[in-house]
Amino acid sequence: MLQWVVIAVLGYAIYYLIDRYEKRIETLNKLIELNREEIEVNKAKIEKNKSEIEENKSKIDKNKKGITSNKTNITKTKKTLELTQSMLEQLK
Repeated sequence: MLQWVVIAVLGYAIYYLIDRYEKRIETLNKLIELNREEIEVNKAKIEKNKSEIEENKSKIDKNKKGITSNKTNITKTKKTLELTQSMLEQLK
Protein backbone atom coordinates (compact mmCIF):
# COMPACT_ATOMS: atom_id res chain seq x y z
CA MET A 1 0.00 0.00 0.00
CA LEU A 2 2.84 2.39 0.85
CA GLN A 3 4.29 1.80 -2.60
CA TRP A 4 1.13 3.06 -4.27
CA VAL A 5 1.12 6.19 -2.10
CA VAL A 6 4.75 6.90 -3.05
CA ILE A 7 3.94 6.31 -6.73
CA ALA A 8 0.91 8.61 -6.49
CA VAL A 9 2.93 11.36 -4.78
CA LEU A 10 5.68 11.07 -7.37
CA GLY A 11 3.09 11.14 -10.17
CA TYR A 12 1.52 14.27 -8.73
CA ALA A 13 4.93 15.91 -8.27
CA ILE A 14 5.82 15.19 -11.91
CA TYR A 15 2.45 16.53 -13.07
CA TYR A 16 2.91 19.67 -10.93
CA LEU A 17 6.41 20.33 -12.28
CA ILE A 18 5.35 19.78 -15.90
CA ASP A 19 2.34 22.09 -15.48
CA ARG A 20 4.47 24.77 -13.85
CA TYR A 21 7.09 24.71 -16.61
CA GLU A 22 4.42 24.72 -19.32
CA LYS A 23 3.04 27.94 -17.84
CA ARG A 24 6.53 29.43 -17.82
CA ILE A 25 7.02 28.42 -21.44
CA GLU A 26 3.70 30.05 -22.41
CA THR A 27 4.71 33.26 -20.65
CA LEU A 28 8.09 33.23 -22.35
CA ASN A 29 6.46 32.67 -25.74
CA LYS A 30 4.19 35.67 -25.17
CA LEU A 31 7.19 37.81 -24.23
CA ILE A 32 9.08 36.63 -27.30
CA GLU A 33 6.17 37.60 -29.54
CA LEU A 34 5.99 41.04 -27.94
CA ASN A 35 9.71 41.48 -28.48
CA ARG A 36 9.38 40.45 -32.12
CA GLU A 37 6.73 43.12 -32.63
CA GLU A 38 8.91 45.73 -30.93
CA ILE A 39 11.87 44.66 -33.06
CA GLU A 40 9.84 45.25 -36.20
CA VAL A 41 8.78 48.68 -34.96
CA ASN A 42 12.39 49.51 -34.14
CA LYS A 43 13.55 48.34 -37.58
CA ALA A 44 11.06 50.72 -39.17
CA LYS A 45 12.31 53.55 -36.97
CA ILE A 46 15.90 52.76 -37.89
CA GLU A 47 15.09 52.92 -41.59
CA LYS A 48 13.30 56.23 -41.11
CA ASN A 49 16.26 57.63 -39.19
CA LYS A 50 18.68 56.47 -41.88
CA SER A 51 16.78 58.42 -44.52
CA GLU A 52 16.61 61.49 -42.29
CA ILE A 53 20.36 61.26 -41.66
CA GLU A 54 20.98 61.24 -45.41
CA GLU A 55 18.78 64.31 -45.79
CA ASN A 56 20.67 66.05 -43.01
CA LYS A 57 24.02 65.23 -44.64
CA SER A 58 22.98 67.08 -47.78
CA LYS A 59 21.69 69.99 -45.68
CA ILE A 60 25.00 70.13 -43.82
CA ASP A 61 26.90 70.32 -47.11
CA LYS A 62 24.59 73.11 -48.27
CA ASN A 63 25.08 74.98 -44.99
CA LYS A 64 28.86 74.61 -45.25
CA LYS A 65 28.74 76.29 -48.64
CA GLY A 66 26.55 79.05 -47.21
CA ILE A 67 28.93 79.57 -44.30
CA THR A 68 31.88 79.81 -46.68
CA SER A 69 30.12 82.41 -48.83
CA ASN A 70 29.06 84.33 -45.72
CA LYS A 71 32.64 84.30 -44.51
CA THR A 72 33.85 85.93 -47.74
CA ASN A 73 30.99 88.45 -47.57
CA ILE A 74 31.91 89.31 -44.00
CA THR A 75 35.51 89.88 -45.04
CA LYS A 76 34.38 92.18 -47.87
CA THR A 77 32.01 94.04 -45.56
CA LYS A 78 34.75 94.43 -42.97
CA LYS A 79 37.11 95.92 -45.56
CA THR A 80 34.39 98.28 -46.76
CA LEU A 81 33.67 99.33 -43.17
CA GLU A 82 37.35 99.99 -42.52
CA LEU A 83 37.59 102.08 -45.68
CA THR A 84 34.49 104.01 -44.70
CA GLN A 85 35.85 104.66 -41.24
CA SER A 86 39.19 105.82 -42.64
CA MET A 87 37.39 108.14 -45.04
CA LEU A 88 35.35 109.55 -42.15
CA GLU A 89 38.56 110.13 -40.21
CA GLN A 90 40.02 111.98 -43.16
CA LEU A 91 36.91 114.15 -43.49
CA LYS A 92 37.17 115.29 -39.88
